[in-house]
Amino acid sequence: MSETRKNVVGERIREMRSAVGYTQVQLGDKVGVDRSSIANYETGKATPPMDIIMKLVDVFNCTTDYLLGRSDYNQFIDDKAHMVNETRVDYTITKNTLVPESAPTVEMVQIPIYGEIRAGYDSLAEQRIVGYEVVSKESVRDGDYFYLIVKGDSMIEEGIHEGMRVLVKSQNHCEHGKIGVVIVNGDEGTLKRVYYEGDTVVLQAANKGIPPRILPIYDVRIQGQVKKVEFDV
Repeated sequence: MSETRKNVVGERIREMRSAVGYTQVQLGDKVGVDRSSIANYETGKATPPMDIIMKLVDVFNCTTDYLLGRSDYNQFIDDKAHMVNETRVDYTITKNTLVPESAPTVEMVQIPIYGEIRAGYDSLAEQRIVGYEVVSKESVRDGDYFYLIVKGDSMIEEGIHEGMRVLVKSQNHCEHGKIGVVIVNGDEGTLKRVYYEGDTVVLQAANKGIPPRILPIYDVRIQGQVKKVEFDV
């Protein structure tokens, strides 16, 4: 993470901590670190690891994109109504919350983030969730969705690198030529372009060093189809 990004993260942690009325000790207790760690995050001397970032997002009811400085939009969630006011950072601060001065109301939902998808589970609900992202309900109204953190370099020639997140529509099939999350022979799920040839499936990587795999269709387990790739800029 660049020094500029560290400073943005620190400023936003300090800004939102003050807004909700927590001391550094109290915030540290909430996310499981000591006061000095919070102080280091706020001054940019240290970067919060991903598990702490996800806890901070929960404490502040904000998006990871806002906390990490990827966006100047913040989303303020009403826990009871599951609604959000989306606005730029022109807000007023009250004792216990951040209140946008004027913004439209958008219904939001939480999308689970998986660090991995493995075989041997009957459903995604049994997989280990590493965090959540809040998105508009309208953008995912056509099905069940999840985020997957990319591992490996099998799709680097399409600009999909390790550590990026992909938004996946959960389904047990993938359209011909599209990128799917696939599991073969009980391995961890990976991203591949999926092509159908008769009763076989061709799994094509976007890496010249990885040859395509041609497999019987019943040996391939598809967990979903990739709809969007997200990365830092």
